[in-house]
Amino acid sequence: MGVVLLYHRVHPQFGVHPEMFERQMEFLFDKLKTISLNRLENSGRFSALVTFDDGFYDFFVYAYPVLKKYRVPAVIFVSPERVLDSEEVRNSLKFSDVSTPEAFKRSFLNGDNRAFLSWGELRLISSEGLVSVQSHALTHRAALGKGKPYRPPNDWRIYSLPEDIRKNVKPGTELTSILIADKKEAERELSLSKSILEKKLGKEVNAIAWPWGIYDGELVEMAKRVGYRFCFTTERGWNRGNLCRIKRLAVGEKKSMFWFKTRTLFYAL
Repeated sequence: MGVVLLYHRVHPQFGVHPEMFERQMEFLFDKLKTISLNRLENSGRFSALVTFDDGFYDFFVYAYPVLKKYRVPAVIFVSPERVLDSEEVRNSLKFSDVSTPEAFKRSFLNGDNRAFLSWGELRLISSEGLVSVQSHALTHRAALGKGKPYRPPNDWRIYSLPEDIRKNVKPGTELTSILIADKKEAERELSLSKSILEKKLGKEVNAIAWPWGIYDGELVEMAKRVGYRFCFTTERGWNRGNLCRIKRLAVGEKKSMFWFKTRTLFYAL
């Protein structure tokens, strides 16, 4: 199945630098077979699929032009409740100059989604055909599974909690409260994300990337039941055909080109 790459942000300050991202995409274009989501199942060795989680506006500013330049297909996973409710297609860098913790804080506490892509921008991206818009669950809460320890000061998961609970959470506390323990609510989180995206964009949504990388076997079966065919994890490793445990190589901001070349080729085997 080849290597699947995971990005969050392409930005001069908050993620992979745009110049480094362009070098990476040029390498993929030259050395590997870049594929789209609908070709993933039948792809072989030395193929690469590029994916993005969260749907920040800076994707439109910095990453998308590079993908178009090198004709590299990609998938972007978004949570409908973290999408800017506007048909506007913006052209201003100021909407991307918000740190990741601050962006999610504004979104959870104030309903301010300006740091994320708008419906108008997602519709434009989807219509041009190079990038497939898929699900990151409805609210970016994890469904079922196990929580992760709270690590301030930049652990934005804390803002998904009610204020009276949030102010008493101590460092190291397992944030199970970002999880959806109720099975009916968990299924709604998956199914509603899919249906909203399909209605808004007019395209089939059959893939989900688990928020926080948290999932279990029961959740996989739930995803299949509501219509997902591909499930993307944050686990690293070789992909050997399991469409509901697709592993991804996370590309961080501090990774060198040597790291990128060697790891990408290694996991493309």
